[in-house]
Amino acid sequence: MRANCANTLCATRRKTLDKYAARSYTRRPMINLDQLEWTDYSGFTLFGARIGIRSNNVAALAALARGFPPHWKTYSGSSVDWQYSLWLAPPTRSGRRPFHTLYSNAEQLARSPEIETLVSAFERDVQLAVAQKARRRVFVHAGVVAWNGRAIVIPGKSYSGKSTLVCELVRAGATYYSDEYAVLDDHGNVHPFARQLALRDENHANQKLSFEELGGKIGKRPVSVGTILVTKYRERARWRPKLLTPGLGALELLANTVTARSGQPLVLEVLTRVAINARTLKSARGEADVLAGELLRYLGSHNPTRATGGNDNT
Repeated sequence: MRANCANTLCATRRKTLDKYAARSYTRRPMINLDQLEWTDYSGFTLFGARIGIRSNNVAALAALARGFPPHWKTYSGSSVDWQYSLWLAPPTRSGRRPFHTLYSNAEQLARSPEIETLVSAFERDVQLAVAQKARRRVFVHAGVVAWNGRAIVIPGKSYSGKSTLVCELVRAGATYYSDEYAVLDDHGNVHPFARQLALRDENHANQKLSFEELGGKIGKRPVSVGTILVTKYRERARWRPKLLTPGLGALELLANTVTARSGQPLVLEVLTRVAINARTLKSARGEADVLAGELLRYLGSHNPTRATGGNDNT
Protein backbone atom coordinates (compact mmCIF):
# COMPACT_ATOMS: atom_id res chain seq x y z
CA MET A 1 0.00 0.00 0.00
CA ARG A 2 1.33 3.39 -0.93
CA ALA A 3 2.38 5.43 2.08
CA ASN A 4 0.66 8.77 2.50
CA CYS A 5 2.59 12.02 2.84
CA ALA A 6 2.61 11.96 6.63
CA ASN A 7 4.28 8.52 6.66
CA THR A 8 6.83 9.66 4.09
CA LEU A 9 7.76 12.55 6.37
CA CYS A 10 8.57 10.23 9.25
CA ALA A 11 11.01 8.37 7.02
CA THR A 12 12.77 11.57 5.96
CA ARG A 13 12.87 13.44 9.25
CA ARG A 14 15.94 15.54 9.79
CA LYS A 15 17.44 16.61 13.11
CA THR A 16 15.92 19.71 14.72
CA LEU A 17 17.52 22.25 17.00
CA ASP A 18 14.74 22.90 19.45
CA LYS A 19 16.91 24.34 22.20
CA TYR A 20 17.83 27.28 19.98
CA ALA A 21 14.42 27.88 18.45
CA ALA A 22 13.17 30.38 21.01
CA ARG A 23 16.16 32.66 20.81
CA SER A 24 16.82 32.27 17.09
CA TYR A 25 13.91 34.32 15.80
CA THR A 26 13.91 37.23 18.24
CA ARG A 27 14.41 40.37 16.18
CA ARG A 28 16.62 43.04 17.73
CA PRO A 29 17.55 46.38 16.24
CA MET A 30 21.13 46.72 15.04
CA ILE A 31 22.96 49.83 13.89
CA ASN A 32 26.19 50.51 11.98
CA LEU A 33 26.19 47.20 10.11
CA ASP A 34 27.93 48.92 7.23
CA GLN A 35 30.92 49.56 9.50
CA LEU A 36 31.62 45.86 9.90
CA GLU A 37 34.23 44.25 7.67
CA TRP A 38 32.19 42.33 5.10
CA THR A 39 34.41 40.36 2.75
CA ASP A 40 32.07 38.28 0.59
CA TYR A 41 29.00 39.33 -1.36
CA SER A 42 26.29 37.64 -3.40
CA GLY A 43 22.77 38.35 -4.61
CA PHE A 44 19.86 37.17 -6.68
CA THR A 45 16.78 38.54 -8.37
CA LEU A 46 13.36 36.95 -8.58
CA PHE A 47 10.15 38.49 -9.99
CA GLY A 48 11.98 41.82 -10.08
CA ALA A 49 12.96 41.78 -6.39
CA ARG A 50 16.71 42.35 -5.87
CA ILE A 51 18.13 40.60 -2.80
CA GLY A 52 21.66 41.19 -1.50
CA ILE A 53 23.63 38.86 0.79
CA ARG A 54 26.94 39.55 2.49
CA SER A 55 29.14 37.82 5.05
CA ASN A 56 32.60 37.83 6.56
CA ASN A 57 33.02 34.18 5.57
CA VAL A 58 32.74 32.72 2.07
CA ALA A 59 31.60 29.29 3.32
CA ALA A 60 28.80 30.90 5.30
CA LEU A 61 27.71 32.78 2.19
CA ALA A 62 27.57 29.52 0.25
CA ALA A 63 25.46 27.99 3.03
CA LEU A 64 22.89 30.77 2.73
CA ALA A 65 22.66 30.12 -1.01
CA ARG A 66 21.02 26.80 -0.17
CA GLY A 67 18.07 28.81 1.12
CA PHE A 68 17.51 30.81 -2.07
CA PRO A 69 13.92 30.49 -3.31
CA PRO A 70 13.21 28.54 -6.51
CA HIS A 71 13.78 30.07 -9.96
CA TRP A 72 16.25 32.73 -8.74
CA LYS A 73 18.77 34.38 -11.03
CA THR A 74 22.17 35.79 -10.13
CA TYR A 75 22.26 39.53 -9.42
CA SER A 76 25.51 41.45 -9.02
CA GLY A 77 24.31 45.04 -8.90
CA SER A 78 25.02 47.35 -5.98
CA SER A 79 21.42 48.54 -5.54
CA VAL A 80 19.22 46.03 -3.68
CA ASP A 81 15.68 46.00 -2.30
CA TRP A 82 16.57 43.85 0.70
CA GLN A 83 19.91 43.19 2.39
CA TYR A 84 20.84 40.10 4.42
CA SER A 85 24.04 40.04 6.47
CA LEU A 86 25.56 36.97 8.13
CA TRP A 87 28.31 37.64 10.67
CA LEU A 88 30.37 34.68 11.86
CA ALA A 89 31.79 35.24 15.32
CA PRO A 90 35.43 34.28 16.07
CA PRO A 91 36.24 31.37 18.40
CA THR A 92 35.78 32.11 22.09
CA ARG A 93 38.58 32.00 24.65
CA SER A 94 36.58 29.62 26.82
CA GLY A 95 36.29 27.12 24.00
CA ARG A 96 32.53 27.39 23.87
CA ARG A 97 30.88 27.54 20.48
CA PRO A 98 30.42 31.15 19.37
CA PHE A 99 27.03 32.53 18.38
CA HIS A 100 26.73 33.73 14.78
CA THR A 101 24.22 36.41 13.78
CA LEU A 102 21.97 36.88 10.76
CA TYR A 103 20.49 40.29 9.96
CA SER A 104 17.55 41.18 7.75
CA ASN A 105 18.21 44.75 6.65
CA ALA A 106 19.11 46.46 9.95
CA GLU A 107 17.32 44.02 12.26
CA GLN A 108 18.69 40.91 13.92
CA LEU A 109 16.80 37.98 12.44
CA ALA A 110 18.49 35.00 14.11
CA ARG A 111 21.39 34.17 16.40
CA SER A 112 22.78 30.68 16.85
CA PRO A 113 26.02 28.65 16.95
CA GLU A 114 24.49 26.45 14.23
CA ILE A 115 24.75 27.68 10.64
CA GLU A 116 21.85 25.45 9.61
CA THR A 117 19.57 27.24 12.07
CA LEU A 118 20.46 30.54 10.41
CA VAL A 119 19.94 29.08 6.94
CA SER A 120 16.44 27.96 7.96
CA ALA A 121 15.61 31.40 9.31
CA PHE A 122 16.96 33.00 6.12
CA GLU A 123 14.97 30.67 3.88
CA ARG A 124 11.68 31.57 5.53
CA ASP A 125 12.36 35.29 5.70
CA VAL A 126 13.75 35.76 2.19
CA GLN A 127 10.60 34.32 0.61
CA LEU A 128 8.58 36.99 2.38
CA ALA A 129 11.08 39.66 1.31
CA VAL A 130 10.63 38.61 -2.32
CA ALA A 131 6.86 38.64 -1.87
CA GLN A 132 7.00 42.20 -0.56
CA LYS A 133 9.40 43.58 -3.17
CA ALA A 134 8.33 41.70 -6.32
CA ARG A 135 7.35 43.91 -9.26
CA ARG A 136 3.99 43.43 -10.97
CA ARG A 137 3.33 40.28 -8.97
CA VAL A 138 0.82 39.50 -6.22
CA PHE A 139 1.75 36.88 -3.61
CA VAL A 140 -1.07 34.98 -1.91
CA HIS A 141 -0.38 32.46 0.87
CA ALA A 142 -1.64 29.37 -0.90
CA GLY A 143 -0.86 25.93 -2.20
CA VAL A 144 -1.05 25.57 -5.98
CA VAL A 145 -1.35 22.63 -8.36
CA ALA A 146 -2.46 22.42 -11.97
CA TRP A 147 -5.08 20.04 -13.34
CA ASN A 148 -6.23 19.81 -16.95
CA GLY A 149 -4.28 22.93 -17.85
CA ARG A 150 -5.65 25.24 -15.14
CA ALA A 151 -4.53 26.00 -11.61
CA ILE A 152 -6.18 24.99 -8.36
CA VAL A 153 -5.32 27.65 -5.75
CA ILE A 154 -5.75 26.67 -2.08
CA PRO A 155 -5.46 29.85 0.04
CA GLY A 156 -4.50 29.39 3.67
CA LYS A 157 -2.15 30.53 6.39
CA SER A 158 0.46 28.36 8.08
CA TYR A 159 -0.86 25.24 9.84
CA SER A 160 -3.99 25.23 7.65
CA GLY A 161 -3.04 21.91 6.02
CA LYS A 162 -2.58 23.26 2.49
CA SER A 163 0.83 21.61 2.03
CA THR A 164 -0.53 18.19 2.96
CA LEU A 165 -3.39 18.64 0.52
CA VAL A 166 -1.01 19.78 -2.24
CA CYS A 167 1.11 16.68 -1.63
CA GLU A 168 -1.88 14.37 -2.00
CA LEU A 169 -3.14 16.18 -5.11
CA VAL A 170 0.25 15.74 -6.78
CA ARG A 171 0.25 12.07 -5.86
CA ALA A 172 -3.21 11.82 -7.40
CA GLY A 173 -1.89 13.19 -10.71
CA ALA A 174 -1.91 16.99 -10.44
CA THR A 175 1.13 19.11 -11.38
CA TYR A 176 3.01 20.77 -8.51
CA TYR A 177 3.38 24.57 -8.54
CA SER A 178 3.81 25.68 -4.93
CA ASP A 179 3.01 24.86 -1.32
CA GLU A 180 3.62 28.38 0.01
CA TYR A 181 2.62 31.14 -2.43
CA ALA A 182 0.36 31.60 -5.41
CA VAL A 183 2.38 34.08 -7.50
CA LEU A 184 -0.06 35.98 -9.71
CA ASP A 185 0.80 38.33 -12.58
CA ASP A 186 -1.36 41.25 -13.70
CA HIS A 187 -3.20 38.99 -16.16
CA GLY A 188 -4.27 36.73 -13.31
CA ASN A 189 -2.04 33.82 -14.29
CA VAL A 190 -0.22 31.88 -11.58
CA HIS A 191 3.54 31.27 -11.88
CA PRO A 192 5.55 28.33 -10.50
CA PHE A 193 7.11 28.76 -7.05
CA ALA A 194 8.16 25.14 -6.74
CA ARG A 195 10.28 24.97 -3.64
CA GLN A 196 10.74 21.63 -1.90
CA LEU A 197 7.42 20.81 -0.32
CA ALA A 198 7.53 21.32 3.46
CA LEU A 199 5.23 19.38 5.75
CA ARG A 200 4.98 19.45 9.52
CA ASP A 201 5.40 16.33 11.60
CA GLU A 202 3.59 15.58 14.85
CA ASN A 203 5.95 17.98 16.67
CA HIS A 204 5.11 20.78 14.19
CA ALA A 205 8.67 20.71 12.85
CA ASN A 206 9.07 21.40 9.13
CA GLN A 207 10.31 18.42 7.17
CA LYS A 208 11.17 18.80 3.50
CA LEU A 209 10.05 16.34 0.88
CA SER A 210 12.37 16.06 -2.12
CA PHE A 211 10.88 16.20 -5.60
CA GLU A 212 11.92 12.57 -6.06
CA GLU A 213 9.98 11.54 -2.94
CA LEU A 214 7.04 13.70 -3.94
CA GLY A 215 6.84 12.26 -7.45
CA GLY A 216 4.55 13.71 -10.08
CA LYS A 217 5.21 16.64 -12.38
CA ILE A 218 6.62 20.08 -11.60
CA GLY A 219 5.01 23.11 -13.26
CA LYS A 220 7.24 25.11 -15.60
CA ARG A 221 4.97 27.77 -17.12
CA PRO A 222 2.27 30.15 -15.87
CA VAL A 223 -1.34 28.95 -16.13
CA SER A 224 -4.72 30.57 -15.59
CA VAL A 225 -6.60 29.89 -12.36
CA GLY A 226 -9.58 27.58 -12.78
CA THR A 227 -10.50 26.87 -9.15
CA ILE A 228 -10.09 28.61 -5.81
CA LEU A 229 -10.47 25.96 -3.12
CA VAL A 230 -11.33 27.25 0.36
CA THR A 231 -11.14 24.38 2.84
CA LYS A 232 -10.01 23.40 6.33
CA TYR A 233 -9.58 20.01 7.91
CA ARG A 234 -12.30 18.82 10.29
CA GLU A 235 -12.36 15.32 11.68
CA ARG A 236 -14.90 13.11 9.91
CA ALA A 237 -16.04 15.98 7.71
CA ARG A 238 -17.47 15.24 4.27
CA TRP A 239 -16.58 17.51 1.41
CA ARG A 240 -19.78 19.25 0.27
CA PRO A 241 -18.62 22.19 -1.88
CA LYS A 242 -20.56 25.42 -1.96
CA LEU A 243 -20.01 27.64 -4.99
CA LEU A 244 -19.20 31.18 -3.88
CA THR A 245 -19.64 34.40 -5.83
CA PRO A 246 -16.59 36.06 -7.44
CA GLY A 247 -16.75 38.80 -4.81
CA LEU A 248 -16.45 36.32 -1.97
CA GLY A 249 -13.75 34.45 -3.86
CA ALA A 250 -11.70 37.66 -4.16
CA LEU A 251 -12.12 38.30 -0.43
CA GLU A 252 -10.83 34.81 0.38
CA LEU A 253 -7.71 35.54 -1.67
CA LEU A 254 -7.29 39.01 -0.17
CA ALA A 255 -7.43 37.59 3.37
CA ASN A 256 -4.35 35.52 2.54
CA THR A 257 -2.40 38.09 0.52
CA VAL A 258 0.98 39.24 1.85
CA THR A 259 0.01 42.03 4.24
CA ALA A 260 2.53 44.61 3.01
CA ARG A 261 0.98 44.46 -0.47
CA SER A 262 -2.72 43.97 0.32
CA GLY A 263 -3.73 47.64 -0.01
CA GLN A 264 -2.13 48.28 -3.39
CA PRO A 265 -4.46 48.90 -6.38
CA LEU A 266 -2.70 46.19 -8.43
CA VAL A 267 -3.57 43.62 -5.77
CA LEU A 268 -7.30 44.31 -5.86
CA GLU A 269 -7.34 44.36 -9.66
CA VAL A 270 -5.53 41.04 -9.97
CA LEU A 271 -7.53 39.23 -7.28
CA THR A 272 -10.81 40.42 -8.78
CA ARG A 273 -9.74 39.26 -12.25
CA VAL A 274 -8.76 35.84 -10.90
CA ALA A 275 -12.02 35.38 -8.97
CA ILE A 276 -14.19 36.39 -11.94
CA ASN A 277 -12.52 33.89 -14.26
CA ALA A 278 -12.36 31.03 -11.73
CA ARG A 279 -14.87 29.25 -9.55
CA THR A 280 -14.57 29.35 -5.77
CA LEU A 281 -15.50 26.20 -3.88
CA LYS A 282 -15.81 26.21 -0.09
CA SER A 283 -16.27 23.29 2.27
CA ALA A 284 -14.71 21.59 5.27
CA ARG A 285 -12.79 18.44 4.43
CA GLY A 286 -11.71 15.19 5.97
CA GLU A 287 -8.41 13.49 5.21
CA ALA A 288 -6.34 15.06 2.44
CA ASP A 289 -5.83 11.86 0.48
CA VAL A 290 -9.59 11.30 0.31
CA LEU A 291 -10.33 14.87 -0.82
CA ALA A 292 -7.62 14.77 -3.49
CA GLY A 293 -9.39 12.05 -5.42
CA GLU A 294 -12.85 13.55 -4.85
CA LEU A 295 -11.75 17.01 -6.00
CA LEU A 296 -10.08 15.88 -9.21
CA ARG A 297 -13.09 13.75 -10.11
CA TYR A 298 -15.38 16.69 -9.35
CA LEU A 299 -13.39 19.04 -11.56
CA GLY A 300 -13.34 16.46 -14.32
CA SER A 301 -17.14 16.26 -14.36
CA HIS A 302 -18.00 19.96 -13.82
CA ASN A 303 -17.19 22.50 -16.50
CA PRO A 304 -15.85 25.81 -15.14
CA THR A 305 -18.59 28.43 -14.88
CA ARG A 306 -18.84 31.83 -13.31
CA ALA A 307 -20.16 31.60 -9.77
CA THR A 308 -23.63 32.91 -9.04
CA GLY A 309 -23.88 31.68 -5.44
CA GLY A 310 -25.65 28.72 -3.88
CA ASN A 311 -24.73 25.05 -3.78
CA ASP A 312 -22.99 23.12 -6.55
CA ASN A 313 -23.33 19.53 -5.46
CA THR A 314 -24.89 18.02 -8.55
